[in-house]
Amino acid sequence: MATPAPPTATLLPGQLGLYAAQDSPYRTYPYFESGDLGATKAVVFIGGLSNGLGGVPYTPKLSGELAKIGWKLVQTHWSSAYENFGRSSLDVDVAELGALVTHLRKLGTRTIVVMGHSTGSQDVLRYLTHRADADGGIMQAPVSDREHFILQPETKPWFDQLPLAEKLLAEGKGDTVLDYAFDAHGLRLTAYRAFSLLSPKGDDDYFSSDIPDTDGSGAYAHPLDESFGRLSAPALALYSEKDEYAHVPDIDAHIARWVKAAHGKLDTHVVKGANHAVEDPAHQVDLAAAVVAWLGKTFK
Repeated sequence: MATPAPPTATLLPGQLGLYAAQDSPYRTYPYFESGDLGATKAVVFIGGLSNGLGGVPYTPKLSGELAKIGWKLVQTHWSSAYENFGRSSLDVDVAELGALVTHLRKLGTRTIVVMGHSTGSQDVLRYLTHRADADGGIMQAPVSDREHFILQPETKPWFDQLPLAEKLLAEGKGDTVLDYAFDAHGLRLTAYRAFSLLSPKGDDDYFSSDIPDTDGSGAYAHPLDESFGRLSAPALALYSEKDEYAHVPDIDAHIARWVKAAHGKLDTHVVKGANHAVEDPAHQVDLAAAVVAWLGKTFK
């Protein structure tokens, strides 16, 4: 889900590093460490659609609270940041996160929790169901792109592109960039990413409210028993009570289904009054406290 950059910037002291992407030893990406820089425990953070390094407003508060308990915050920049998400995928994000996790392990980081905001939550869930090298995961604002986009007048026409996107995928042409429908938003989406974001059969569709517990029909890419039911590590879902991108009638009932499917591996917390990006400093206190409490309980 796309999130606008915060209107004001907060200075965050720390240090900048580089790690090598897995697909090429000559391509490097930056990451920024803050909090307790000497810590051997880290929260590795990735933003959502259209975000970049430092683009989520609550990270300074989170960094400060992590420092108090001997953790550091590691924010990464990734190849699908900003508008480039339209030509990328969750698997690319996960591969890059994995390369950073490997890099941090080599530097002596012993405990690593991957955390994502918005569509970064999809990255986290995909990470924890496709890899086993993270010690935990945190999903903040895990909401459905599909359910939001279908309700917005400016994005509802995108769904007219789904038949073409599916046809191109079937022909092995998923990298084809689709036409005019996305241009008004300054976006260029491949057939693959459009299908992934907009179809219940798409790789990105983890959090929609109509996803069944189990599915033998193939109508959904990620029934709950194959997503939350296959977590490789403990996880925390942080849902914003006033999330403007969420369209579920009952938040508690919605996330209770995730908890049931996870068989003891998922905790949840609703940040009261918060919007999608948790922009209000008062709500950031609640979010950071929930993260700190969960880390303390899970990694004693």
